[in-house]
Amino acid sequence: MLLWLVLSGGDTAQVKEVLVEGVASYEEERKDVARDRAIKDALRKAVEQGVGTFISSETVVENYEVLKDRIYSRADGYVSEYRVLREKVEDGLYRVLVRAKVKLGDIKRDLQAIGILIERRGRPRMMVLVDDPDVRSMIEEKLLSMKFPVVDYEVVARNTERDVLDAALKGNRKLARKVAMRNGAEVYVVGDVDTEEGRYRGKKVYRVNLRLKAVETATGELLASVFVNRKLPFDETEAKRAAVDEAVDRLTDAILSRWKEGVVVVHLKVEGIRPTKVNDLKEALYRSVRGVKGIYERENYGRYVLFEISTDTSPQEVLDDIRRIKGLKVVEYEGQSIRARYVR
Repeated sequence: MLLWLVLSGGDTAQVKEVLVEGVASYEEERKDVARDRAIKDALRKAVEQGVGTFISSETVVENYEVLKDRIYSRADGYVSEYRVLREKVEDGLYRVLVRAKVKLGDIKRDLQAIGILIERRGRPRMMVLVDDPDVRSMIEEKLLSMKFPVVDYEVVARNTERDVLDAALKGNRKLARKVAMRNGAEVYVVGDVDTEEGRYRGKKVYRVNLRLKAVETATGELLASVFVNRKLPFDETEAKRAAVDEAVDRLTDAILSRWKEGVVVVHLKVEGIRPTKVNDLKEALYRSVRGVKGIYERENYGRYVLFEISTDTSPQEVLDDIRRIKGLKVVEYEGQSIRARYVR
């Protein structure tokens, strides 16, 4: 008879069911020990598949020691239940085939806690432009709890003309991008919230409709878009918080899924370069920057050129490689943006 073994604890809201094989060395007189070790091996492999939902294989390799210490060493804590489908002894090995339910929510939370999910992207800063101050603060708080660097809205307000900021908050996407650029945010979140008060069986009920979009500042590319509708009794603030929690979870899931594809985009602005030298510099970048997938000219205004560099390495590695190019002096860098001067 096959039984599910249910393990207690953890968030099971996001669960992935996987099929894995576990293996352990076998000695006749220690069959139970071999079986336990094979099951433990299977659960670890199940959790490895769960980790692979959020980060690329290259990132796993780069952070293997951290993952081993912080995630894999307690693999059974990320499995809500499992079932042994088949077991056998073969060539001195005890083999088990296990179907396991992996708690993706717990894995994601702990990957965020150790910073792996965003480290490879150079810790891009987020900025929130939502008109409702309560919802805006809740979104910032949620992002910070997930280890995303966040540009303080109070700083944004001090650095931005009142009419420009008001227009950005009201939905002017062009000005929102301008505000994000000016305040050094690589990604900005815009959206709107509608709150309605009603009654149900004599009790107050609050309905919150929340729409959020995440946009890459440098390119204007839409990274993710979500809509959430939540309804809760008694407390408008709690209804808003419930909507924010769900919306930000879904938004960051979509962003991280895009980032997991492995391509990192770094923007390099080179000042003081003559048009006749642009191709020479482009060739030097191809030779010097590791993992380059493509280099594209996005702007060229005579005395400066803006390159978009697609690579499978991190922004820090791109920066280090650019610093080694003769005739190019890095004068400023933030996140995924580098400003340099051509000195030849």
